[in-house]
Amino acid sequence: MQIEGMMKLDQFMNQTFLFCFLFIIINTMEFNYFYKLPQEDWMNLMIMGIKAGYAHVFMDKAEYNGEEMIKIRSEMMIALKRSGLLLQLSKTKEAYLGMDLLPRHFISTSNETGEDKLVEGKIENGTVTLRTTLSGKTTVESKAIPTDIVFEEMLGFIALSRGLKVGDQYDLNVFNLELLEPVKTTVAVAGEDVIDYNGEQKKVFVLDYTLDLMGGIQSREWLGPDGTTYKMAMGAMGIEMLRTDKQTALGEVGDVDVIINTKIFPQGEQPESGSDYFKARVTLSSGDLSQTFMNTERQKISLGPDAKTGILEVRTLAISEQSAPSLPITDRRNNPLPPFIPLNKGGQGVVNGELSEFLKTTMYVQADDESIRKQAHKIVSSETNSWKAAMLICKWVHDKIWNKNLKVGFGSAKQTLASLEGDCTEHTVLFIALARAVGIPSRICAGLVYQRDAFYYHFWPEVYVGKWVSMEPTLGQIQADATHIQLAGGKLESESALEFGEGVLRTLNRLQIERMQ
Repeated sequence: MQIEGMMKLDQFMNQTFLFCFLFIIINTMEFNYFYKLPQEDWMNLMIMGIKAGYAHVFMDKAEYNGEEMIKIRSEMMIALKRSGLLLQLSKTKEAYLGMDLLPRHFISTSNETGEDKLVEGKIENGTVTLRTTLSGKTTVESKAIPTDIVFEEMLGFIALSRGLKVGDQYDLNVFNLELLEPVKTTVAVAGEDVIDYNGEQKKVFVLDYTLDLMGGIQSREWLGPDGTTYKMAMGAMGIEMLRTDKQTALGEVGDVDVIINTKIFPQGEQPESGSDYFKARVTLSSGDLSQTFMNTERQKISLGPDAKTGILEVRTLAISEQSAPSLPITDRRNNPLPPFIPLNKGGQGVVNGELSEFLKTTMYVQADDESIRKQAHKIVSSETNSWKAAMLICKWVHDKIWNKNLKVGFGSAKQTLASLEGDCTEHTVLFIALARAVGIPSRICAGLVYQRDAFYYHFWPEVYVGKWVSMEPTLGQIQADATHIQLAGGKLESESALEFGEGVLRTLNRLQIERMQ
């Protein structure tokens, strides 16, 4: 098995889904569609210039709860290779909008975990409620809707209804129903252009969209005066959506290997796997290094004369078993942190109560699942030292996930425990669930790791054992070596885990690494 086969780009997949569904939302709200329903559109999904899938949107009038609605059904399929292994991802969404263009209800299904993930959203009485089901477990979250927001389904309609005048720019507070958060979105009419479509020259307006999310997610749309979208692009990730017909959209896809096409070759002397110190000059062609790399005890970034160049230093940490807290780690009031339920009494470790955030059960890390808890206690047995327990879990996860493949897009901890297969994401979420189940605060790290010839995008876990320590169950390292570079992203995984794609967005096709030491 090649080492590269263990690296993956789940972050890339999530960002691809986000961008493509942004296109679908904008495209469905073409100004004159309401006068000629039903209507459907087909688009080719291109990644790095190669066809990788399609998107399809169908819109018609329908009745929902006795009210006349606009029903929008959208679907997307992506076929990618990772070190030669084919991965097919799909997502469908069915939404009902009132004639006032406000959404009432939607259902979204995706398979990035290898099993269906169902998300259902309802909007009633000024509150949006989201129900997410994965691996038989359902979580429910509700939020009041801010008064100054618009919904993503209205973006295209608003752009057209305001008129398309070159130089116009305005901000919208757009509520994303799957993130359950308002996202500031800047719309700018950048210019006019002519685009070839089926041999015809079409006059279009060029619109730029910037989402105030993860450092700024930018996309560009080529929009006809009649509201027809001919093209959308997200240049930083090499993604394009091109208008086409059904037969072409459903046709064969090309050969896109995201790992081969996104790895970063370092300059200078090659790094050494297993090293305890790494120093490099890092350069971004665009962006801000201070917002790209995490500054932690093990990793420091020193900026140069501007925010695009700097010196990165990463080192492994000295760890004292004697100073590691005992299990279960407790808050300052000596109460066990949730969701840990001890099988026997005891535990003397006292740490900051904020660490309880990193013992929670989440959609992908089911730390309170009975099978996870039983296996965690079986691994740790009578060990009460948190660092020794973390090492036992790390070794068990590395040894037991015998089939280290890339067939699953983003498996959950429960799913991985049952299958004992996967790559860095599956190793990481299973490790974290097991660690949290015995009372060790833990979290996901997303970034880069050096293997063989290049840096690859990668996941690994971090545990709190008196200090935060990076571990590496995928590669069989107890403490992750100094070639693990942590990029910006969330600390606690959300239900979408979208935040761990931030580092990809900030670095893909724009980061250079030159080893100094």
